[in-house]
Amino acid sequence: MSKEQIQVIGYASCVGAQDQRCDSGPVTLKDLDLTTRLETANYQVSWSPIITPDRKPESASDTLSIITDNCKVLARQTHEAISSNKKIIVIGGDHSCAIGTWSGVYSALPNPSQLGLIWIDAHMDSHTIKSSSSGAIHGMPVAALLGHGDSGLCQIESANNKILPQNLCLVGVRSFEPAEESLLQKLGVKVFYMEQIKKLGLDKVMLLAREHVSKNGNHVGVSLDLDAIDPEDAPGVGSPENQGISGKSLIETLENIDFGENFIGIEITELNSHRDYADKTARLAIEAILASFSRPE
Repeated sequence: MSKEQIQVIGYASCVGAQDQRCDSGPVTLKDLDLTTRLETANYQVSWSPIITPDRKPESASDTLSIITDNCKVLARQTHEAISSNKKIIVIGGDHSCAIGTWSGVYSALPNPSQLGLIWIDAHMDSHTIKSSSSGAIHGMPVAALLGHGDSGLCQIESANNKILPQNLCLVGVRSFEPAEESLLQKLGVKVFYMEQIKKLGLDKVMLLAREHVSKNGNHVGVSLDLDAIDPEDAPGVGSPENQGISGKSLIETLENIDFGENFIGIEITELNSHRDYADKTARLAIEAILASFSRPE
């Protein structure tokens, strides 16, 4: 029986964030033996060349241009991996990389309307350039994937919206601004706030999230911003928010949930080694990756 293949794609860029020190994520996880751990779990693993910016931005428009160019490269890599029947692991970088990740997946699927995405994050990431007070593009990928915001970001790989609102579910949200919530409510995007996780439990919420994004198809992906996890367990992030998901609960839930045979893969973002302690967050990220690929009994 042939081993299932995983393509690991590193996106070593953090120009879309206020704290631009999360660019070492791919190298950090590679050095911590992510590959060996996956191979031990009986996967065949290959790495794409790590994507890095070709220059430092000199203005807001230059930042946008760099992110757009890098996301185009990332989209090509995820497209090629999915087209080759491989699972993917994308390691950021700031969360703006998600625009490239899921645009490429969308363009590779025979029926892209079946793409479902579970977005685990403390934030909504649903600003546009017009609504954002900071201008930080890592706060905009959800909006862009839904077809709102800068046209260049929205049209990577194709001019279509990459995620249908009914195929998207946000989990763990506890820090957002009215403009973001208004957009998601208008579009009908399902959001599970931390209050609901505390009430229902993470297992139940993630089961509901998986069922929600699978209604129109069974190609499911996960995008995990590590700031969804409580800073007590994941200190190594650029935008920590208290009262988050416990690291232990997240790993146990990912191990227990069945994403189905057509599980696309997982994206890990916002690992900031400069804020980490003894690789605590990085090691948790590896456990989350392995848990997402585990098969429940």
